[in-house]
Amino acid sequence: MTIDENDYLLRLSAIKSIDSKITEFELIKKLYAKGVRCNKPIDIFSNEEQESVCAVYSYLPGSDAERNIASMPEEIQYQIGVDAGKDLKQINSLSRDTKNWKERKWIKHERYVSRYLRQSYRFKNDEKVLRFIKTQYDATEADRDCLQHDDFHLGNIIINEGGYSGIIDFNRYDWGDHLQEFVKLEWFTWPVSKAFARGQIDEYFGKRCLKDTECLQISVYIAMSVISSIVWTLEFHPHTLKHMETRMQTILDHYDYFERVLPEWAG
Repeated sequence: MTIDENDYLLRLSAIKSIDSKITEFELIKKLYAKGVRCNKPIDIFSNEEQESVCAVYSYLPGSDAERNIASMPEEIQYQIGVDAGKDLKQINSLSRDTKNWKERKWIKHERYVSRYLRQSYRFKNDEKVLRFIKTQYDATEADRDCLQHDDFHLGNIIINEGGYSGIIDFNRYDWGDHLQEFVKLEWFTWPVSKAFARGQIDEYFGKRCLKDTECLQISVYIAMSVISSIVWTLEFHPHTLKHMETRMQTILDHYDYFERVLPEWAG
């Protein structure tokens, strides 16, 4: 949408989601005020006639990094990762009083396991992965429920004029353990740009090595994501199963079906 030569992003949602969309709008407003490079929230209002809620944001110029970053010099990819890591830290700096992530995450996982077991599809050594999750899940205790973007990867990173422009698509936000954010790095970012991933990690963790406890927590989340990714793919996008299997097998091979718990990018 263009008004007076200025570009805006108009998001339309069903009127039944107005409460959640107002909450999302207010959260993004807080993040923008903290300096996070994202779409600036302009206004939000309901349209009773069309039974919709309309949220207006500034337009973030550029293109998604997933399609373009690999052709850039590695030092530029790294710097874009640093800038993105800085925004991710700011996003995760917001927290709320509740501390029920561990319980909510486990309930969601059990639902995925139940759906997985109803499928005829099985992957090799799935019992090892399920056993690892069950025996190591206690490691996922988070000290606070922080704001999670929950879809932080190159497909939602915007680059413009050879640099980082910002992060988009907060509609999957959640509250919980900040280490959950690195599941998408494993699946979608590391295979495309290792330089970006290292920049993001170095900025986020201050160039220190990840602690053993952090590696274990992240590994548990990645193992859980293997189950959820299979279920999601089979139920909604079965035609992409081969592509998903290729990436899944790379992950399973690296972790030796979670006999080891050190992410490749954590070393």
